[in-house]
Amino acid sequence: MVLYGTRLSPRYRVVKILICADSDLLLQAAAMTLEPAGHQVAGSRDPFALASAMEGATVLLTDQARGRQAAAVLRDRGFTGRALLLADGSAEDLPAQARELHLDGWVELSPTEGLPARLQAALGRKRKVLIVDDSEIVARLLAQDLESKGFEIQYAPDAEKATSIILKRATRPDLILLDINMPKVDGAQFCKFVKKNEMFKSIKVLFCSGEDREKVTRLVTECGADGYILKGEVLGKWVLENAS
Repeated sequence: MVLYGTRLSPRYRVVKILICADSDLLLQAAAMTLEPAGHQVAGSRDPFALASAMEGATVLLTDQARGRQAAAVLRDRGFTGRALLLADGSAEDLPAQARELHLDGWVELSPTEGLPARLQAALGRKRKVLIVDDSEIVARLLAQDLESKGFEIQYAPDAEKATSIILKRATRPDLILLDINMPKVDGAQFCKFVKKNEMFKSIKVLFCSGEDREKVTRLVTECGADGYILKGEVLGKWVLENAS
Protein backbone atom coordinates (compact mmCIF):
# COMPACT_ATOMS: atom_id res chain seq x y z
CA MET A 1 0.00 0.00 0.00
CA VAL A 2 1.16 3.51 -0.80
CA LEU A 3 -0.03 6.53 1.21
CA TYR A 4 0.41 9.50 -1.06
CA GLY A 5 1.03 13.03 0.17
CA THR A 6 -1.34 15.98 -0.09
CA ARG A 7 -1.13 19.48 -1.47
CA LEU A 8 -3.98 21.72 -0.48
CA SER A 9 -6.12 23.36 -3.15
CA PRO A 10 -9.29 25.36 -2.43
CA ARG A 11 -11.02 24.38 -5.68
CA TYR A 12 -12.60 21.15 -4.51
CA ARG A 13 -14.19 19.60 -1.46
CA VAL A 14 -11.21 17.81 0.09
CA VAL A 15 -11.74 14.14 0.93
CA LYS A 16 -9.69 11.11 1.80
CA ILE A 17 -9.71 8.67 -1.09
CA LEU A 18 -8.89 4.97 -1.23
CA ILE A 19 -7.88 3.58 -4.62
CA CYS A 20 -7.78 -0.14 -5.34
CA ALA A 21 -6.82 -1.18 -8.88
CA ASP A 22 -5.04 -3.99 -10.63
CA SER A 23 -2.79 -1.56 -12.52
CA ASP A 24 0.06 0.27 -10.79
CA LEU A 25 -0.05 2.80 -13.63
CA LEU A 26 -3.70 3.58 -12.92
CA LEU A 27 -2.98 3.92 -9.20
CA GLN A 28 -0.17 6.39 -9.82
CA ALA A 29 -1.99 8.38 -12.50
CA ALA A 30 -5.10 8.81 -10.35
CA ALA A 31 -3.08 9.81 -7.29
CA MET A 32 -0.95 12.31 -9.23
CA THR A 33 -4.14 13.94 -10.53
CA LEU A 34 -6.12 13.98 -7.30
CA GLU A 35 -3.37 15.11 -4.93
CA PRO A 36 -3.00 18.62 -6.40
CA ALA A 37 -6.71 19.13 -5.72
CA GLY A 38 -5.94 18.66 -2.02
CA HIS A 39 -7.13 15.11 -1.55
CA GLN A 40 -5.36 12.56 0.62
CA VAL A 41 -4.93 9.36 -1.36
CA ALA A 42 -4.08 5.84 -0.27
CA GLY A 43 -3.67 3.31 -3.05
CA SER A 44 -3.02 -0.41 -3.30
CA ARG A 45 -3.69 -3.41 -5.53
CA ASP A 46 -4.62 -5.32 -2.36
CA PRO A 47 -7.93 -4.29 -0.73
CA PHE A 48 -6.90 -5.93 2.55
CA ALA A 49 -3.89 -3.60 2.71
CA LEU A 50 -6.19 -0.60 2.29
CA ALA A 51 -8.16 -1.55 5.39
CA SER A 52 -5.47 -0.03 7.62
CA ALA A 53 -5.90 3.34 5.85
CA MET A 54 -9.70 3.24 5.90
CA GLU A 55 -10.26 5.61 8.85
CA GLY A 56 -11.59 8.95 7.66
CA ALA A 57 -11.93 7.83 4.04
CA THR A 58 -15.16 8.79 2.30
CA VAL A 59 -14.49 7.46 -1.21
CA LEU A 60 -13.24 4.22 -2.70
CA LEU A 61 -12.21 4.34 -6.36
CA THR A 62 -11.71 0.95 -7.93
CA ASP A 63 -11.40 -0.68 -11.34
CA GLN A 64 -13.32 -3.59 -12.86
CA ALA A 65 -10.71 -6.16 -11.88
CA ARG A 66 -10.75 -5.30 -8.15
CA GLY A 67 -14.13 -3.62 -7.79
CA ARG A 68 -16.32 -6.34 -6.36
CA GLN A 69 -13.69 -7.65 -3.94
CA ALA A 70 -12.47 -4.23 -2.83
CA ALA A 71 -15.95 -2.96 -1.99
CA ALA A 72 -16.87 -6.15 -0.14
CA VAL A 73 -13.64 -6.29 1.89
CA LEU A 74 -13.81 -2.66 3.02
CA ARG A 75 -17.54 -2.69 3.71
CA ASP A 76 -17.09 -5.79 5.84
CA ARG A 77 -14.59 -3.78 7.89
CA GLY A 78 -16.93 -0.84 8.40
CA PHE A 79 -16.34 1.39 5.38
CA THR A 80 -19.47 3.52 4.88
CA GLY A 81 -18.32 5.83 2.10
CA ARG A 82 -19.13 5.79 -1.61
CA ALA A 83 -17.56 3.01 -3.69
CA LEU A 84 -17.14 4.23 -7.27
CA LEU A 85 -15.95 2.50 -10.44
CA LEU A 86 -12.98 4.31 -12.01
CA ALA A 87 -12.93 3.41 -15.70
CA ASP A 88 -13.47 4.62 -19.23
CA GLY A 89 -16.65 3.84 -21.13
CA SER A 90 -19.93 5.17 -22.44
CA ALA A 91 -22.68 6.82 -20.43
CA GLU A 92 -24.68 3.61 -20.88
CA ASP A 93 -21.93 1.10 -20.04
CA LEU A 94 -20.41 2.64 -16.89
CA PRO A 95 -23.60 2.64 -14.77
CA ALA A 96 -24.28 -0.97 -15.75
CA GLN A 97 -20.72 -2.03 -14.92
CA ALA A 98 -20.93 -0.28 -11.54
CA ARG A 99 -24.20 -2.08 -10.77
CA GLU A 100 -22.77 -5.46 -11.72
CA LEU A 101 -19.89 -4.88 -9.30
CA HIS A 102 -22.28 -3.72 -6.52
CA LEU A 103 -20.72 -0.25 -6.47
CA ASP A 104 -22.45 3.05 -5.71
CA GLY A 105 -21.60 4.85 -8.92
CA TRP A 106 -18.82 5.61 -11.36
CA VAL A 107 -16.24 8.19 -12.44
CA GLU A 108 -14.73 8.42 -15.91
CA LEU A 109 -10.96 8.03 -15.79
CA SER A 110 -10.04 10.01 -18.91
CA PRO A 111 -8.99 12.67 -19.49
CA THR A 112 -7.10 12.50 -16.21
CA GLU A 113 -6.73 16.28 -15.85
CA GLY A 114 -10.50 16.56 -15.37
CA LEU A 115 -10.71 13.74 -12.81
CA PRO A 116 -11.03 15.97 -9.69
CA ALA A 117 -14.00 17.81 -11.20
CA ARG A 118 -15.67 14.57 -12.31
CA LEU A 119 -15.13 13.06 -8.86
CA GLN A 120 -16.73 16.13 -7.29
CA ALA A 121 -19.73 15.75 -9.60
CA ALA A 122 -20.00 12.04 -8.81
CA LEU A 123 -20.00 12.70 -5.07
CA GLY A 124 -22.75 15.26 -5.51
CA ARG A 125 -24.82 12.99 -7.76
CA LYS A 126 -28.00 11.83 -6.08
CA ARG A 127 -29.06 8.30 -6.92
CA LYS A 128 -32.47 8.24 -8.58
CA VAL A 129 -35.27 5.96 -7.44
CA LEU A 130 -38.48 5.48 -9.41
CA ILE A 131 -41.45 4.29 -7.35
CA VAL A 132 -44.06 2.52 -9.48
CA ASP A 133 -47.23 1.92 -7.48
CA ASP A 134 -50.92 2.56 -8.12
CA SER A 135 -51.29 3.64 -4.48
CA GLU A 136 -50.19 7.25 -4.18
CA ILE A 137 -50.32 7.04 -0.37
CA VAL A 138 -47.86 4.13 -0.28
CA ALA A 139 -45.61 5.86 -2.80
CA ARG A 140 -45.62 9.04 -0.72
CA LEU A 141 -44.59 7.17 2.42
CA LEU A 142 -41.77 5.37 0.62
CA ALA A 143 -40.64 8.65 -0.96
CA GLN A 144 -40.45 10.44 2.39
CA ASP A 145 -38.19 7.77 3.82
CA LEU A 146 -35.92 7.62 0.77
CA GLU A 147 -35.65 11.40 0.39
CA SER A 148 -34.50 11.65 4.00
CA LYS A 149 -31.64 9.32 3.03
CA GLY A 150 -30.55 11.51 0.11
CA PHE A 151 -32.22 9.82 -2.85
CA GLU A 152 -33.91 11.67 -5.70
CA ILE A 153 -37.45 10.30 -6.09
CA GLN A 154 -39.71 9.99 -9.12
CA TYR A 155 -43.21 8.50 -9.10
CA ALA A 156 -45.30 6.65 -11.65
CA PRO A 157 -48.81 5.29 -10.93
CA ASP A 158 -48.59 2.70 -13.72
CA ALA A 159 -46.27 0.98 -16.18
CA GLU A 160 -47.13 3.39 -19.02
CA LYS A 161 -45.92 6.44 -17.07
CA ALA A 162 -42.91 4.50 -15.77
CA THR A 163 -41.91 3.60 -19.34
CA SER A 164 -41.96 7.25 -20.40
CA ILE A 165 -39.62 8.05 -17.50
CA ILE A 166 -37.06 5.32 -18.13
CA LEU A 167 -36.96 5.94 -21.89
CA LYS A 168 -35.37 9.37 -21.34
CA ARG A 169 -31.72 9.28 -20.31
CA ALA A 170 -32.15 12.47 -18.25
CA THR A 171 -34.83 10.90 -16.05
CA ARG A 172 -33.68 7.27 -16.15
CA PRO A 173 -33.42 5.98 -12.55
CA ASP A 174 -30.75 3.87 -10.90
CA LEU A 175 -33.39 1.80 -9.11
CA ILE A 176 -37.07 0.95 -9.59
CA LEU A 177 -39.24 0.04 -6.60
CA LEU A 178 -42.01 -1.85 -8.33
CA ASP A 179 -45.43 -2.89 -7.04
CA ILE A 180 -46.70 -6.22 -8.36
CA ASN A 181 -50.48 -5.79 -8.43
CA MET A 182 -51.25 -2.88 -10.77
CA PRO A 183 -53.94 -2.30 -13.41
CA LYS A 184 -53.33 -3.01 -17.13
CA VAL A 185 -49.65 -4.01 -16.99
CA ASP A 186 -48.70 -5.65 -13.69
CA GLY A 187 -45.31 -5.44 -12.00
CA ALA A 188 -44.12 -8.85 -13.22
CA GLN A 189 -44.75 -7.92 -16.86
CA PHE A 190 -43.08 -4.54 -16.49
CA CYS A 191 -40.06 -6.08 -14.78
CA LYS A 192 -39.58 -8.52 -17.66
CA PHE A 193 -39.80 -5.64 -20.13
CA VAL A 194 -37.10 -3.69 -18.29
CA LYS A 195 -34.77 -6.64 -17.81
CA LYS A 196 -35.00 -7.84 -21.43
CA ASN A 197 -34.20 -4.40 -22.89
CA GLU A 198 -30.49 -3.69 -23.34
CA MET A 199 -31.19 0.03 -23.03
CA PHE A 200 -32.15 -0.41 -19.37
CA LYS A 201 -29.33 -2.72 -18.28
CA SER A 202 -28.07 -0.19 -15.72
CA ILE A 203 -31.40 -0.13 -13.82
CA LYS A 204 -31.93 -2.30 -10.75
CA VAL A 205 -35.47 -3.52 -10.10
CA LEU A 206 -36.78 -4.43 -6.64
CA PHE A 207 -40.32 -5.65 -6.17
CA CYS A 208 -42.02 -3.68 -3.40
CA SER A 209 -45.14 -5.65 -2.64
CA GLY A 210 -47.74 -6.56 -0.07
CA GLU A 211 -47.85 -10.14 -1.35
CA ASP A 212 -46.51 -13.01 0.74
CA ARG A 213 -42.78 -13.67 0.73
CA GLU A 214 -43.03 -17.00 -1.11
CA LYS A 215 -44.87 -15.49 -4.09
CA VAL A 216 -42.57 -12.46 -4.31
CA THR A 217 -39.46 -14.64 -4.12
CA ARG A 218 -40.77 -16.79 -6.96
CA LEU A 219 -41.50 -13.73 -9.12
CA VAL A 220 -38.01 -12.34 -8.50
CA THR A 221 -36.57 -15.50 -10.08
CA GLU A 222 -39.12 -15.69 -12.90
CA CYS A 223 -38.84 -12.04 -13.91
CA GLY A 224 -35.12 -11.45 -13.38
CA ALA A 225 -35.61 -8.83 -10.65
CA ASP A 226 -32.69 -7.88 -8.42
CA GLY A 227 -34.55 -8.52 -5.16
CA TYR A 228 -37.61 -7.48 -3.19
CA ILE A 229 -38.94 -5.46 -0.27
CA LEU A 230 -42.11 -6.41 1.59
CA LYS A 231 -44.38 -3.45 2.21
CA GLY A 232 -45.50 -4.91 5.52
CA GLU A 233 -41.93 -4.75 6.82
CA VAL A 234 -41.22 -1.26 5.48
CA LEU A 235 -44.55 0.38 6.30
CA GLY A 236 -45.66 -1.81 9.22
CA LYS A 237 -44.46 0.58 11.91
CA TRP A 238 -46.26 3.53 10.32
CA VAL A 239 -49.49 1.53 9.97
CA LEU A 240 -49.40 0.44 13.62
CA GLU A 241 -48.73 3.97 14.84
CA ASN A 242 -51.58 5.46 12.76
CA ALA A 243 -54.18 2.68 13.00
CA SER A 244 -57.50 3.81 14.42
